[in-house]
Amino acid sequence: MEYEVTPQRQAYLDVRGYTILTACPGSGKTTSIVKKLLVVSRFCREQYGAHTGFACLSFTNKACAELKQKYRVMHDERLTFPNEVLTIDSFIMQYVVLPFWYLCDACKKKPIVVNEEDILDHIYYNNVQIAGKWQRYPVMELRKYSKKMYSKKPSLVSIDKTAFKWNHKVVTDANEKSYCRAAILYRLSKGYITSSDALWMACYILEHHQNIAKALVTRFPYIIVDEAQDNSELHFEFFKLLKAAGLRNLELVGDICQSIYGFNSAKPELLQALMAEGGWNVLPMSECRRSNQRIINLYSKLKSNDVPAITSHGVEDKGIPIIVYKYDDGNVRDIIQDFYQVCESNELSSRIILARGVNKCKKLAGVKDVKFRYWKSEEPYMLIDAVFAFEAEDMDYAFRKVRMVLLGLIVGDNPEERRKFIHEIEHDIEWNTRIFGFLKQIPSFSLSFKEWADQTCALLKEYWALDNDPAFVPYQRQTGYRMREMADVPVERFHQSKDKGSEFHKCIDTIHAVKGATLDAVLLFLSSDSRGQNISLNDFPQNPVRVMSEGQRMIYVACSRATQFLALAIPKSIADEDIRRTLAGVDIDIRNINM
Repeated sequence: MEYEVTPQRQAYLDVRGYTILTACPGSGKTTSIVKKLLVVSRFCREQYGAHTGFACLSFTNKACAELKQKYRVMHDERLTFPNEVLTIDSFIMQYVVLPFWYLCDACKKKPIVVNEEDILDHIYYNNVQIAGKWQRYPVMELRKYSKKMYSKKPSLVSIDKTAFKWNHKVVTDANEKSYCRAAILYRLSKGYITSSDALWMACYILEHHQNIAKALVTRFPYIIVDEAQDNSELHFEFFKLLKAAGLRNLELVGDICQSIYGFNSAKPELLQALMAEGGWNVLPMSECRRSNQRIINLYSKLKSNDVPAITSHGVEDKGIPIIVYKYDDGNVRDIIQDFYQVCESNELSSRIILARGVNKCKKLAGVKDVKFRYWKSEEPYMLIDAVFAFEAEDMDYAFRKVRMVLLGLIVGDNPEERRKFIHEIEHDIEWNTRIFGFLKQIPSFSLSFKEWADQTCALLKEYWALDNDPAFVPYQRQTGYRMREMADVPVERFHQSKDKGSEFHKCIDTIHAVKGATLDAVLLFLSSDSRGQNISLNDFPQNPVRVMSEGQRMIYVACSRATQFLALAIPKSIADEDIRRTLAGVDIDIRNINM
């Protein structure tokens, strides 16, 4: 693997201590990290001893796999002990929570991580048979919060550094705080934790047992955090505690312009604040090896003025114009066809169509009612999600969803038995091999709701040798639908299709799905305004900004995936002069197709 050493890259390779690397899209930050890891492993051995190594942390298993694969190719060797490349969640669980969970007073049993709301909600209720009918009641410890549990699901309660939260929003009401405290304490006492709980536990353990933090720093005297813009307040607190314990080499690598996980408590403004503090080596990587300069100029309109100007480096510009399509409900398919035609004419093989949010993607793909639910239970929807994750090679998510389905089918409602079951199978090679085979056999979504449910339930029973017949029970009534007729409607009309030959094939994806990807061509659909979760032309600022909005970062990430061809689709209600004024300085081709 060839690696071009430029002055910016050399500065990063040479630096030690506390470092923040601000890397623009396409700068080759992952490759630069991999290049540096070999040097860092030798540095640790020479400076701290043979038993020490680095910990290189990222947010997803996919990102970690890419780091390991590139390391093997670049250095012709595998990453081995005492060095680690892990997700932050895995690092926290493996080195802090699982060995020392008992030091957190609230945790009474060895915990398992469960992030699925419906699975977590199970532990807060008991099933009681009254007059021959099973009814669900809150557990005794939360009985006085019954009304609160109805309006605010306990699975969405979390704790941050200084506050309780519900659905990521700070709780200020005293009674609600009391409810949140009770919900979290009960969850921990039963051995169930979310990823957020695990992070809070890790901070609690390190703060109250500094010898553990010092031991961790001795073992890993060099820590590199990739995608640091997605750190939450508790993540920053975790690394602050390690610094206080003696960590002298900490690198935060990322781009504040590409933080799109605000819904998951990401705080890019905290990284931005650190950049302004003393004591940190703040280095830029502003040479983009992905996009031509015209595309860079467009998405640079959105970036924070704290970020250096981005220049295209070594990218041949094929001269394909930036197209702005005007769309309405009637010409979306025509626009997609024109986009594909431009790609074919210019031999652009990798292309993607993007929108913000799953519901927007479904609407553009022709799904008329994105909220329609045919089945009462969550199991079929978990399997549908698992199939799409499997197709996208997100194995961790896909396997977790299948395990949650098996939990209900094999174990039942007993919280302790469910906890033990997950502990036993989560890292079992035989179980995971079987899950892989099962995912490949899930029936096509071209089948009707009834056919798909019947065939999937039959597969579940036979493949997993279940004692009872599983059943996905449909709703008897849904406003605006004749449910008997809906039984014959193909699943893919409401959930898209994994089959490439289908007219409902999932050709439109979310911006989150392509984070970190490089594509020849990108078509991004914008909404008419930026209300709620929408992104629109209104997100382009008229004056320089320091702190970007979530919508601005979403558009920035989407546009910066493209190497040669970028297209925007904007509602026809937006006047051409408004488009040209907003994108002033960028040469665009506005097209009205079959309107």
